[in-house]
Amino acid sequence: MIPIKISIGGFVLADIFYTLYQDKFDKYYFSKVIEKGTQPEVNISSLQYISQPEIVEHFKRIFKPYKNQSLYHVICGERGTGKTTLIKAALKEDGQGVIYINIPTNLNKLDETFNKALKNFKILPSGSLLKQIAQKILYFKTNSKTVIKWEDNLEAFKNGAKRYKMKHGTPPVIIYDNVDRLVPKHAEVLDILQEDAKDNADDMKYIAVFVSNKTSALKRMKSRTNAWTRVSKPVVEINNLSKEESINYLVNKRGIKTMKEGKIDITEAEKLYELVGGCIMDLEAVADEFLNLKQSSEEIKQQKFIEIDNEFNIAKLHKNQPNHEAGKHIIKTLNSNGMLDYLTYSKLFNNPEEANKVLETNIFAYNPIKNIITFNSRAIECYIRENAGIFI
Repeated sequence: MIPIKISIGGFVLADIFYTLYQDKFDKYYFSKVIEKGTQPEVNISSLQYISQPEIVEHFKRIFKPYKNQSLYHVICGERGTGKTTLIKAALKEDGQGVIYINIPTNLNKLDETFNKALKNFKILPSGSLLKQIAQKILYFKTNSKTVIKWEDNLEAFKNGAKRYKMKHGTPPVIIYDNVDRLVPKHAEVLDILQEDAKDNADDMKYIAVFVSNKTSALKRMKSRTNAWTRVSKPVVEINNLSKEESINYLVNKRGIKTMKEGKIDITEAEKLYELVGGCIMDLEAVADEFLNLKQSSEEIKQQKFIEIDNEFNIAKLHKNQPNHEAGKHIIKTLNSNGMLDYLTYSKLFNNPEEANKVLETNIFAYNPIKNIITFNSRAIECYIRENAGIFI
């Protein structure tokens, strides 16, 4: 009987030592991963990249929190303002202590995305040594290539964050880019990330940065009042380029003469800017159409108008459609004031669902930070001016 007791005691003791070793190993490994940080590739050509040094420097300051920081950050901007590119540019210059998570379009790959961001780590099998032996006896399948769940990745990051702060004196940063992809189908994941960001900001363990378009994701985050109290304010908003910056891009960046491309002169650049404004994504698109597809500015405008006309049809805003009168009221107000408060906007429709459906088209844009409605793009404004008899 004594040898059996000694054997059981030995197993228990080994189990305790293994668990302690596992915890120490995980903290050490992730501290090293965090130290190295993320330096994601900026997949954009030099001709397309628009340098915005002031924003990049601001991001670099955000990514270097002070020792006792107790607030997390939100960065927002309309589609195509270059948020992701500028964040990656900042990390390329100095990504130490920062982990970058780009929420995938296919959310079934969320676990894999977290795992890849943390350098495809292979943690020791979770659980006690006795549990693992039992699993093998019961023929549980084990696979060293199994992707760790995102929740376990986050816990491992927090373990590493504690060690990182002890060594460097400041909390590490984790960036969640494109969080809009979590809403509405996986909104609970966004809720968990936000709540955890708030708790860990309170405890000064790590600082989270959420990157979002001005969409329902931002609206949901703001509605969670308790968690929103720990957001650093004002929220960082990335706006479109100015007219000067846009013209400079079209003429001096994209207008360089090459064997493959022509040249965009000042006159054509002015026309293109008046059509799409300072949205980087739209400027890139019209420059490609003008230079590579050899389309004139008028041809580009007509194609844009066809697309916009279809959006108006989907939103039921055309004459003799159900939302035409509400649309006219909104358009007149936006033409006069440039904005409309969301409550007034929603009251113009028969029900909130219809108001939200119209927002899902690309005609109007909702800013949840300011709680206002604006036109979604310069092209929409241009379309309305040329169809003033219908809408104004």
